[in-house]
Amino acid sequence: MKSQRLGLLRLYRNLDKILLLFFTVFMLMELAWVPFNSFAAETLLKQTGYLFLSYTNALKVLTSNVWVGLAFLALFAANLFVAYFQIGLIFMGLRNLLDEEERSAFQFIKKSFKDSGSLIRYARPSKVLFIALYMGFIFPFLRQILKIYYLNKILIPEFIVTYLKTALWMKLSIYALGFLLFLIAVRLMFALPKLFFEHFRLRDAIRYSLDKTKGHLIRYTWQLFWILAKSFLFFLLSSIPILVLQQYADGQSNQIALTAAVVNYCLIKLAYYFMVAYFLIKFVAFLTDSKLSEYRYRKGLPLMRWFILLVTSSVFALEGFAYLNLPLENVPLTISHRGVSQGNGVQNTVESLEKTALLKPDYIEMDVQETKDGQFVMMHDANLEALAGIDARPQELTLQELTALDISENGHTAKISSFDAYLKRANQMGQRLLIEIKTSSLDSDDMMDRFLSQYGANIKVYGHQIQSLDYQVIDKTVQYDESIPTFFILPYNTIFPRTQASGYTMEYSTLDENFVDKLWTTDKQLYDWTINDADSIGKSFRLGVDGMITDDLELVQSSIKELQNNPDYAVLLMSKAADLLNFV
Repeated sequence: MKSQRLGLLRLYRNLDKILLLFFTVFMLMELAWVPFNSFAAETLLKQTGYLFLSYTNALKVLTSNVWVGLAFLALFAANLFVAYFQIGLIFMGLRNLLDEEERSAFQFIKKSFKDSGSLIRYARPSKVLFIALYMGFIFPFLRQILKIYYLNKILIPEFIVTYLKTALWMKLSIYALGFLLFLIAVRLMFALPKLFFEHFRLRDAIRYSLDKTKGHLIRYTWQLFWILAKSFLFFLLSSIPILVLQQYADGQSNQIALTAAVVNYCLIKLAYYFMVAYFLIKFVAFLTDSKLSEYRYRKGLPLMRWFILLVTSSVFALEGFAYLNLPLENVPLTISHRGVSQGNGVQNTVESLEKTALLKPDYIEMDVQETKDGQFVMMHDANLEALAGIDARPQELTLQELTALDISENGHTAKISSFDAYLKRANQMGQRLLIEIKTSSLDSDDMMDRFLSQYGANIKVYGHQIQSLDYQVIDKTVQYDESIPTFFILPYNTIFPRTQASGYTMEYSTLDENFVDKLWTTDKQLYDWTINDADSIGKSFRLGVDGMITDDLELVQSSIKELQNNPDYAVLLMSKAADLLNFV
């Protein structure tokens, strides 16, 4: 216990250097590289003539022009190198904290950047790829806490993870894979200091790590796990009293509650960075068999440490004020996903529409597909197997055949609804719709022309909106009548799109501040999906989205109402703390 206390004290005495290192590296990324990278990617995309990059057109974009394709590959390689350099620079700084020489904060930063020059001299494609693979896939915890922007875009969207976990064997397989990757991370972790500090060849560094961990895998696994556990425990023990104090402050006047919340936000952020520093220093010390030096004790805080703490706290305070007030100023629309809420019926049916409309969502999102006879039916899935037990696509049956089928979900049974019946009932109830047009290779060539000719005027008069994964749907709608709101669905956040759509519907787990900041420079709106829990609601509020598509309408509505009428800052701070820890 005494050694732990001394270790924390030594860490505290180096807090100014640690914060200066993190802020220098992160600011260089946020203010220099990320804007340049986005500008370069968008410029290259413009050269192809395409307005967006998605899985539907990625191959066409990359092969449309040989030189542009090569430039995209060069930009990809540059991002991998920058990620490698960013990681290496932080490791260099941590190593300098572990040597015997006492330095001022600026001497420390100067030496760290000087030492990082060797990362460039000894960089090899194999090393860069290995570091990207290790941080991106094998031990992603590191790229999350080090805020490696490009590598952090390597993620599986939440809706896919949720789908994979629907079966027990899939869930167990995911956990087994995670554990296997952790074991591989342990076997390879001793290669990191050899690559960064001693500039071994990749093959020799990997061989060294494998030899060192051979026969000691359990011991090293436990040691790494214990470092992780202690880091998390420190953050949790620091956050709990902060949240308790905020809970008390929330019972006072709103001015006192908000002031306390901003202060506590700063404390949570400082605790988080202290935790990150603790883990990284322990990790590097563990890999290099060293420890944090015991510097000569100085009474009070040195002036530079006060200055750095003041600057970082001021930045956190501004960030905290915006985070705590944004939910109150930008109230998002509530949108029911597939026309149901909390399983109150079968998706995309008139019966569920009638129930869900009583909950008064701003919009009901629903799905439309073409039938064999050129009519339109309410159906989300590309195959009828899941809901109707029939192995057929909607485009292979006529509207009459489809509407005669029973479909079952959530303990309810209903007939498949035609779009005509659904739209008519929505209009009767005064319920606005977010109409998702799902396309397939079996659709008729003039499908959208006929759809708009038949329903376009009705959609405009009753204030409905259209969205689709297929940009041709958006393009056709804008050509028909640009006053009809259109939303282009992007399941993954890549290059910022420049389309004619009124806005974008994004999968929430891939959204980030960079996308939202750019969106604010346009007149576009932003919906995100699928928002079903406190974490996703908190992220949506923090990013300032214009609408939330949800399977739990009541939860989203109650969260919005609570924030409007009685802001619970303790809950917002708890959400922030959970968000900071959301890298496991």
